[in-house]
Amino acid sequence: MSEQEYTSSVDVYEFNNVNQLFDFLDNEIKRRKAVLGDIIRDIERLKTLSEAAVKLEQIFAEIAGGQRTATRQTTSAAKLNGVEVYINPEPLSETRLLTSIARGLQTSIASLEKVRKALSPLSKLGDIDLNIRLIIENGTVKAVVIKVPSPPI
Repeated sequence: MSEQEYTSSVDVYEFNNVNQLFDFLDNEIKRRKAVLGDIIRDIERLKTLSEAAVKLEQIFAEIAGGQRTATRQTTSAAKLNGVEVYINPEPLSETRLLTSIARGLQTSIASLEKVRKALSPLSKLGDIDLNIRLIIENGTVKAVVIKVPSPPI
């Protein structure tokens, strides 16, 4: 995807105290790890299918007297409004796509874990009222803004 086609995703979350922030981070890390686990299982399944397809092709080549049959190893995606659409993708193409997604998730998880660890000393504040804003861009934490609310006048 070229940089011109790339659109940024920004999510802003607001919390009233550090406990809410930490609960969110812990749950989000857990959720993303579960998704990553599912993707890794799919990648392993697709690798098995790819290997089986290569073996089958080799067997057919032997049957055909050593001539390899032409096979399609990758599937091209149709682009619809900037979205790649795959129809019956070959296992290798789907593996590449899922591997790219898994890398992005790993980066995202690492970002959330780093922020959680860096902010852990704030756990001493517990339920003290604060205005906390967490800004996540493309799955990566970009900023955490913490403000102490002004006392009423």
